[in-house]
Amino acid sequence: MPLKLKKVSKYINKKINNKKSYYFPKNELTSSPNFYFGLISGVRGSGKSVALLNILSIEKSNMLKNESMVYFISPTQDAKVQDFLERYPENTEYYDELNIKTFNEVIEKIDDRIQEWKQTKYIFDLLEKYLQDDKNVDESELNILIESGILDDGVDVKDIIKNFNQHHPPISCICIDDSLGSPLISSSNSKQGKEFTRFAIRNRHKYCHMFILTQHWRGISKNLRTNSNLVLLFPSKDRSILKSIFDEFSSLFGGKIDNYYEALDLLDNNPYSFLYMWYDDYKELRHNFDKRISFD
Repeated sequence: MPLKLKKVSKYINKKINNKKSYYFPKNELTSSPNFYFGLISGVRGSGKSVALLNILSIEKSNMLKNESMVYFISPTQDAKVQDFLERYPENTEYYDELNIKTFNEVIEKIDDRIQEWKQTKYIFDLLEKYLQDDKNVDESELNILIESGILDDGVDVKDIIKNFNQHHPPISCICIDDSLGSPLISSSNSKQGKEFTRFAIRNRHKYCHMFILTQHWRGISKNLRTNSNLVLLFPSKDRSILKSIFDEFSSLFGGKIDNYYEALDLLDNNPYSFLYMWYDDYKELRHNFDKRISFD
């Protein structure tokens, strides 16, 4: 029976703007400001790390400049990643193991950078009120300005404000590779897994992109898989394992398994290629980064 719609109300579900919202730049690949939570899956040597480094390079204006930081976590560091770290020493850090200690260390650094930004932004907002009319600030606020040093003689306030990004807190990115044995990503029911999952599904609230590289799709806990908004799928030896990906992203393929297998055929015939699946504010399927896939 054909679906029918009949208008019964003038009310619509519309977007509500928040004046206190931050304004993040749009990503180059998606033309969306939404943060990536990406899973990159494929056999060893398929090109997963190359694809990740390409994403970081494509998005370097957001991820690798100014106050942005990329944190690599992997027990194995190949030459490509090492070269990347050397090219961006001011915006990258490397950890050789994914465990609760290193994870909390990274999260603490992200939190510290966010709090430092918010404190600086608060001082600049007070300064703006003060410059408009010094009666706009009370004694405690004036003391904050004095203690910050921003009212000191010789301080170039214009230069300080010019070099400060007032639109949003610093952007972070966590990249995890070769860490499938870690309970943080493989066991969502463990204490460590719950802690990691809690952060991962709220990554946007920490202004943090996340990418997890894996050779085994099902080795990533389901809670993480279902909350990802980007999947790069490289060839796999066993297509039956990949059936679960169709179950989770079937709408990208029009709900038809034959469309999914037809898309997978593109990977078999093109070395180092992948399916790009974006499932967020809009849905999109591509072959590699540059070709959109559609089905008649």
